[in-house]
Amino acid sequence: MSKNLTPFSCDDTSALAKSLRKQLQQRETFPSHVEMLNILAKAVGLQNFQQLRQQHAEQSSPTSCLSVPIPKRLMPFVSVDYIMHTWPAKYAIQQQSLWFFWCRFQYQQSYSERQVNDILKGFLDFEDFALIRRELCNQKLLKRTDDGRFYWRASATPPEGFEPLADYWPN
Repeated sequence: MSKNLTPFSCDDTSALAKSLRKQLQQRETFPSHVEMLNILAKAVGLQNFQQLRQQHAEQSSPTSCLSVPIPKRLMPFVSVDYIMHTWPAKYAIQQQSLWFFWCRFQYQQSYSERQVNDILKGFLDFEDFALIRRELCNQKLLKRTDDGRFYWRASATPPEGFEPLADYWPN
């Protein structure tokens, strides 16, 4: 399972250091991981780490022009801006993820291998676009010529939850 990263920054490093020092001096024991997260959040003027996470979530709310909901089973792997940040470990969810990428290609349009790679890279936050391309072909969601020079989206019916994505593609 991947972590949801919460960035941390402060405007005044000196004030942060003073606050951390003061909070650590008041403690009798070394703080646990969660306690340390709360200390950091308090040092920048928040009540606790939960509030820091909430603040980050509000700042990174979806600004995409796409208003199509992400299918529930893919939510842990796809960010609000429709970027897949991790490849699922479970085979069934991997298969659903392929539909997420299948939806990125237009019907009746031919793509070079480089174009396919560029489209996939645009929706991945990890480097293995070739894995996705191969799996799309293996599952017959993308077809290609025998020499691999041209690819096109196969005609298929997406599973439930992917219908709204099926007719959307980036300009």
